Amino acid sequence: MLVADDDPFNLRLLQELCEGAGYRVVTAADGGDVLDVVARERPDLILLDVAMPVLDGFEVLRILKSDADLVDIPVVLVTAAGDEESRSRGIELGAEDYVTKPYRVFEIQQRVRNALRVCAAETAAAQARERVRSAELVDPLTRAGTTQQLMVSLDYEYTRAVRYGHSLTCMVVRLSNYVDIAEAAGQESGEGVLVQLVSGIRGCIRSIDHLFRSDLEEFVVLLPETGAEGASVVQRRIEQRAGDGSLWSAAIEPLPRILVGSATHPDVQVDGGNALVRAALDALAT
Repeated sequence: MLVADDDPFNLRLLQELCEGAGYRVVTAADGGDVLDVVARERPDLILLDVAMPVLDGFEVLRILKSDADLVDIPVVLVTAAGDEESRSRGIELGAEDYVTKPYRVFEIQQRVRNALRVCAAETAAAQARERVRSAELVDPLTRAGTTQQLMVSLDYEYTRAVRYGHSLTCMVVRLSNYVDIAEAAGQESGEGVLVQLVSGIRGCIRSIDHLFRSDLEEFVVLLPETGAEGASVVQRRIEQRAGDGSLWSAAIEPLPRILVGSATHPDVQVDGGNALVRAALDALAT
C-alpha cells in the first residue's frame, strides 16, 4: 500500500494505522513522489491526500486513471472533514472512496478494507469473463475454433477477399457416422475420433488456414487466398487419408465415414460469409 501526505505528522500517523492493520506500507510526501513510487512498484492501494505540493491529489488521480496499466489501482482520497466539493470531484475522477481529517482509526481501516475487497472482486470477475471468452473461442474437446470464432473469422476473411480480389474457400467436413461409432464403442471413443479427425485435418491444411468445430460432428475449414483448384487438392487429400485410414491414429470400428463439401468465392455467387458456408453445406449434401 502507498500512503501519500505532505504533512509529516499525518503521514506517520497513516503509516502506523495501516501497518497496524497488517499492510506493508510505502510512503510519499508529494504527488511527484507518488508517481515515482508507482513507476517502481505497483501498490495494491493508494491512500492519497488531495492537497499536496508538486502535483495535487486530483492531478495524480487523473494521471493514474488515464493510464491503462494503472487504472485498476484503487485510490482512497484523504480530504478535510467538510470538503464536499473535493470528495465529489475525486469520485468523478475515479477514486474508489475517501476518508476525512481528523482521522478515525476504524473509518480508515474499514474503507481501505472495502476498497481492496471491491478491487479483488472486480479482478476475479474480469478473470472469469476472460476464461469465458477464451472458452467461447476454442472448443474444449478438439481445440478447434468455436462457432463464435468462426463467425468472426468468416466476416474478416470474406471482407478481405472481396476488398483485394482474392479467392476464399469454405470447406465443411462431417463425420457422418459419429452416432454409430459412439453407440458401438462408447461416448468417450466417439469423442476420441473427433479429436483424431481434427488432428488429421490439420495435417492436410496450411498454418494460415482456419479450422472450426461448427456442430457435434461437423467442422468448417476456411482456406484464404485459395481457389477451386487448391481446394480440390485439400479435399482429395482429406478423402484419401480417410479412405486409407491414415487420417486416424488408430483402428476404429465401425470405420469412420466422412463427407466433404466446399464452395469458393468468387466462383459461387454469394453475398457474404454465411452464404459461403451454406453453399459448402449444399455441396456436402450432394
